[in-house]
Order: sequence, then C-alpha cells, then structure tokens
Amino acid sequence: MDTISSVELAAQRQRTAEAAADAARADVELEAVAAVREGEPVEEVAEISGIDSTELQYLDKAAGDLPRG
Repeated sequence: MDTISSVELAAQRQRTAEAAADAARADVELEAVAAVREGEPVEEVAEISGIDSTELQYLDKAAGDLPRG
C-alpha cells in the first residue's frame, strides 16, 4: 500500500470515529435532558453524563419537545 493510500485510510477512520463520537454525544445529551425532565436531579445527571449543569439546563430549554422512542 502506498503512503497516500495509508493517509486516506487513516483519514477515513478518523472521520468515521468523529461521526460516531458526535452521535454518541447527541444520545447522551438527549437522554440527559429526558432524565432531568422526568425529575432526576440536574447535578446528578450532569455528573453522570459529563455535561456541565448549566449546559444541561440550556439544552433542556433549547430542546423543545423531545421525540419519544
């Protein structure tokens, strides 16, 4: 395999990993907001999710209606 092909493969793996991380982050945000809306303490959800409590409160307000699934 030539050097350019190796770089192309590595770059594709990075893009794939970044897309997976973005999707996982969105899942965590959605579940965290849902947990807060169901009455779980913001501080506890923030600690578990790794989302700052202020950001979590912002996400809650910004999310509007959450999809049910």
